[in-house]
Amino acid sequence: MEEMNFEEMRNQYAILKQQLKNQEIINDHLLRKTMKDRKNAINSTKIVEYIGVAICILLYPLLYFTGMFSLAFLIATVLMVLFCAIATWYMHRPVDELNFMRDDLSTVARVMARFKKQYNQWLYYVSPLLIIPWGAWACYEFAWKNAPEGTYPWVMTIALITGALIGLAIGLYYHFKAVNAAQDIIDEIEDV
Repeated sequence: MEEMNFEEMRNQYAILKQQLKNQEIINDHLLRKTMKDRKNAINSTKIVEYIGVAICILLYPLLYFTGMFSLAFLIATVLMVLFCAIATWYMHRPVDELNFMRDDLSTVARVMARFKKQYNQWLYYVSPLLIIPWGAWACYEFAWKNAPEGTYPWVMTIALITGALIGLAIGLYYHFKAVNAAQDIIDEIEDV
C-alpha cells in the first residue's frame, strides 16, 4: 500500500515537473516574442531617419537651384545628414544582429543598454553640436542672405525656427520611442 502511494506521488511529481518545464518554455517564448516586437519599434525609428535622409538628399539640391541656399550650405547639409545616417547605422547594427529567439538574455540586455546609452549621448552631446551651428547658418542663408525683396528677415527666421521646432518634436518622439523600447526590453529581462 505504501509503495503504491509512493509510486503515485512519484508519478504526480513527474507530471508536475513536466508541466512546470512546459510553462517555463512558454514564458520564455512569450518573453522573446515581446522583445522581438519591441525591436520592431526600435527599427521603425531607423527607417524614419533613413527616409528623412533620402528626402534631404533629394530636396536640398532642388533648393540650391532655386537660389535659396549656397552650394557650401548644400554640401555641408548633405554631409551632415550622411554622417547622421552612418551614426544611426552604427548604433543600430548590434541590435539588428540580435536574434531574440536564440541569444542569451544577458547579451540582449547588454546590447540594449549600450544602444540606449549611445542614443542618449547622441541626443545630449552630438545633436546640439551639429544642430545649433547648422541652424544659425540656415537662418543666415534663408532669411538674411537670400530673402526675397520686401520680406522681413525676422519673419523668415521665425518661420524657419517654427519648422525646426516641429522637426525637433518629431525627432524627440522617435528618439524616446527607441530608448523606451530598449528600456522595456531591459526591464522584461530583469523581471525574469
